[in-house]
Amino acid sequence: MAKAPFAGSDSQFYAADLARAEDVKCLFDDIGDRWGRLDIAINNAGMDGASFTRLTDYPDEAWHQVMALNLTSVYLCMKREISLMMATGGAIVNIASLAGLRVSYTGGCAYTASKHGLLGLTKSAALEYARQGIRINAVCPGLGRTAMSEAAFGDKLDEHGDIHPMGLICEAEEVARAALWLASPAASFITGVSLPVDGGTMAG
Repeated sequence: MAKAPFAGSDSQFYAADLARAEDVKCLFDDIGDRWGRLDIAINNAGMDGASFTRLTDYPDEAWHQVMALNLTSVYLCMKREISLMMATGGAIVNIASLAGLRVSYTGGCAYTASKHGLLGLTKSAALEYARQGIRINAVCPGLGRTAMSEAAFGDKLDEHGDIHPMGLICEAEEVARAALWLASPAASFITGVSLPVDGGTMAG
């Protein structure tokens, strides 16, 4: 794990493999030593794996990679985040996917399973730590303008906006605003929620 400060700010950048428990431990040990607490955590790491591949053809290696990054890494991070929040409370927001609420035919079985698992992890932890003042929620974006979706759809990405009732692709800023709201005092009585940011898809 490497780290380097941003010039002129009281912030810290870390490079770590979040699927490696030792990297995650070093990351949060350093946060604890440096600041002594953690108020907000946004868990936002993921991959799609073998897109457009049916279960019987799905490579086992891709399955394990997707589960390691999309689900296990969040589990490892939340263990450390919650420990740092126990004394003072805090907010955790997990960036999931609409594939956690319905099947992703493009992402395939591993992506769908990992995101369903992430929402289960979010709800379970939310109930376990509600009395400690730790709120844990998830954001579930629809098809967004990300490097992952651009790799899957290329220059035809915008044409797929029609899968959402609003007819648009989800922009990163729209997901960020939802996460910011869930992490803020404005959402102080909300925990265990899986919030769709999907242009109305789940309403249909």
